[in-house]
Order: sequence, then C-alpha cells, then structure tokens
Amino acid sequence: MNSHAFELIWGSVALVGGVLLAANVRGSADRFQTMSYAYRSWPGSVMPCRVIGGVFALMGAGSLVVAGL
Repeated sequence: MNSHAFELIWGSVALVGGVLLAANVRGSADRFQTMSYAYRSWPGSVMPCRVIGGVFALMGAGSLVVAGL
C-alpha cells in the first residue's frame, strides 16, 4: 500500500470515528468509556473520550487535506 492510499484510509477512519465519539452519536462515547473504564484506562467521565474523538477528527481531516481531498 502506498502512502497516498494509507493517508486516505487513515484520514477517513479517523475523521468518521472521531466525529462519532466527539458528537457522542448514539451514545458511542458512553459505550467506549464504559468498555474502557472496565480496564481502568480512562477516567470515570465521558468527556475525555469526546475530547480524544475531536482530536482524531481533526487529525483525520488534516490527513485528508494533505492527501488532496
């Protein structure tokens, strides 16, 4: 796989996944936090999951811009 295809795939996945978490679409951030907190890797709040989702959405959008979309 060349780097252009990787940027497109990574950018798309990060953008969509990040938006789903940041906007808490259908409780995605709540479910992710509940699942993760069982392993003690997240705080007891959903807000960190939403913030990380926003960061991933921005990174995905940046990758797509770099890839030329």
